[in-house]
Amino acid sequence: MFHVVTGGAGSGKSSFSEDTICRYYEECKTDGPTGNLIYIATMIPYGDETMEKIRRHRSMRAKKGFSTLECYTDLEHLTESELFQSDNGKSCVLLECISNLTANEMYEPEGAGKYAAEKILQGIEKLRKVCSCLVVVTNEVCSDSVRSSKEMELYKKALAEINRKMAEDADIVTEVVYGIPVTIKMKESSYMRKEKEFTEQKTLYLVTGGAYQGKRKFAEKLYGNPQWEDGGACPLEAIYTCEGIYHFEKYIRRMLEEGNEFEGLAKNIAQKNPGLIIVTDEIGYGLVPIDAFERRYRELTGRICTEVAAYSCRVDRVVCGVGMPLKGDR
Repeated sequence: MFHVVTGGAGSGKSSFSEDTICRYYEECKTDGPTGNLIYIATMIPYGDETMEKIRRHRSMRAKKGFSTLECYTDLEHLTESELFQSDNGKSCVLLECISNLTANEMYEPEGAGKYAAEKILQGIEKLRKVCSCLVVVTNEVCSDSVRSSKEMELYKKALAEINRKMAEDADIVTEVVYGIPVTIKMKESSYMRKEKEFTEQKTLYLVTGGAYQGKRKFAEKLYGNPQWEDGGACPLEAIYTCEGIYHFEKYIRRMLEEGNEFEGLAKNIAQKNPGLIIVTDEIGYGLVPIDAFERRYRELTGRICTEVAAYSCRVDRVVCGVGMPLKGDR
């Protein structure tokens, strides 16, 4: 089983991937002796921001039974670890993530440099041979409008090459959008995806998509003409009384700029203003911003929208004016 998971920043793809490999592991154990449940971490620990991400991911994995291996370069060599040499059978492996591994191979002194894509794909092929189930997390970094340097274009090209090859070989390819898994590819012989139901009452309506895609017009076609508030300009408390809010991503930015508390925001909105229609831009794709505030803003927006989607009875994504239900009525 080879499952590739992609998505934007803060989309919930890590949590989905962990749940998925744990489910595969339990299914494998019912079929007979099974090796270890292995997490391969590729993020080099440097700086407070990176260490905070590592701490958060470790917290997410706590008590799930993972054995962790750190791999910054030379993925193929990692397969010689004794964790893969279990007498009980082949292991189940989660590799997170390809975007970090690609950067490491390209820019670290011990990396493969211009041969990064080839080196990583060789490592993934070796991993597939030594494990029973492999889930690989990657990122979509090519959907942005920012002009990149020549060096960054080479990085995007290498990562895209890896992603294309992985998707070609994979049994399942899933894009996670605000915590909602969207199956892009699934072979008939693959395990069927079992969606995890959210237990809280679902009271919100979410419409998302890129800038200038016709999201608000689509929402009005679907839900009528609500009393709208502009998230970029309205009073912050208006979100608890209005019928609809657009530019929700700008609302989050304003809260962040003003130092407001975000804990429980989605839950509070769902409880205080059930039926609210939320229209937001997807901003989690493309390259990671250089500016620290922009990085935090992008990540936080993704995580808040993931929570909003969980509290929503319907989520739609709009592309070129055409809406596609991700959750709810289809």
